[in-house]
Amino acid sequence: MNGIMSMVITIGVLPFLESTFNIITPLRLLEFANPNQPLLKRLLMEAPGTYHHSLMVGNLAEAGTEAIGGNALLARVGAYFHDIGKLKKPNFFIENQMNGNPHDMMTANLSALIITSHIHDGNEMAKKYKIPLPIRDIILQHHGTTLVAYFYHKPKWPKTRRMLKKKISDMME
Repeated sequence: MNGIMSMVITIGVLPFLESTFNIITPLRLLEFANPNQPLLKRLLMEAPGTYHHSLMVGNLAEAGTEAIGGNALLARVGAYFHDIGKLKKPNFFIENQMNGNPHDMMTANLSALIITSHIHDGNEMAKKYKIPLPIRDIILQHHGTTLVAYFYHKPKWPKTRRMLKKKISDMME
């Protein structure tokens, strides 16, 4: 009887301890890995390309983390959520584009700002949906301090075919 009572108390107190001390158990991680989790469901419906990308990154992250002896389940679940900020403007990300690229009509600086803002947007969504801190840390850190090279080099590209031909000719000379 004492064993059953201990189990009931532990299960009842565990969510309180997790949220108070910002710890995350494998059981809680499995709850967040469920495709019916509200943010993952939104990702599937509103940004299906990002959802698929997140699943693939999750598989890679889990395998890589397992190989080095880390918390593979946290890596997988963190990868599922790493791009949730793309929900704010899904059509600005290549994996969700169906009818053209809106970045073609924007300056490189504005495009880079929109791309990098998905990190902050994702953190805000994660807070709203009460996603635990270890997963939010993955959201915040998943791009590190890397340059958005595509948009960094974009202003240097020739704007017309004639300019492109001239540039290629100059390079070949």
